[in-house]
Amino acid sequence: MPTKTRKTKTKTETSKIVTKKRSSKPVELSSDSKVTTRKSLNRKVLIAALIFLSLALLGYKFLPWLVPAVVDKKPITRLDIYRQMDKVYGQQTLNDLVNEAILKDAIKKANVKVDEAKVQQEIDKLNKQFEKLGGLDQALAQRGLSIDDLKDQIRTQLAIEEILKDKIQPTDDEIKQEYEKNKDTLYKDKTFDEVKDQIASALKQAKLSQAFMTWFQDVKKDIPVKYLSPTPAPSLNQ
Repeated sequence: MPTKTRKTKTKTETSKIVTKKRSSKPVELSSDSKVTTRKSLNRKVLIAALIFLSLALLGYKFLPWLVPAVVDKKPITRLDIYRQMDKVYGQQTLNDLVNEAILKDAIKKANVKVDEAKVQQEIDKLNKQFEKLGGLDQALAQRGLSIDDLKDQIRTQLAIEEILKDKIQPTDDEIKQEYEKNKDTLYKDKTFDEVKDQIASALKQAKLSQAFMTWFQDVKKDIPVKYLSPTPAPSLNQ
């Protein structure tokens, strides 16, 4: 029994020593530690200042884009413009984008390959047509298009022509009938041979337009489209 009493006292004395050590005054930082702490704080302040300055410069640079106009201290934001455009043109733009995606998908599934040489031929034709009107580049710029946009449109046109080639070629009889019907008006003082290619091209375009509408309506029925917009989904005729 005495032995147990000594062990208990020893533990009590040890705990008192530990308590005294814990309650002692905090250790003061050395001069080197204080310098390091100041440097760390100065670095953080500098980084924060640089971030603030960068944000201020970005705001100054992009403010005219974000707020293009101010009327009697009331800002008109870019978001206001987009909202108004969405109200006026949103549904039609959505329809156009959906139709474009459907068309590209249909062309891809048809496995049609367009010869780039033919694309360039069409570009050359257009260059000649617009040569006296300021050039093709100027005409494209006025419409907000680039030469790459035009090439994409030509590729799509040529691909559709390839898909519908059996339905758009005018016959010789159709060409002659068109000439006879308009020889005293559109083709006055011109022989059949002089306008034969012109008539064939016009008839081909008319047939292409009609055949495309029929074909595209059938294509749209087979491609699922899910509208997530709250506005009503367009009909297939749009």
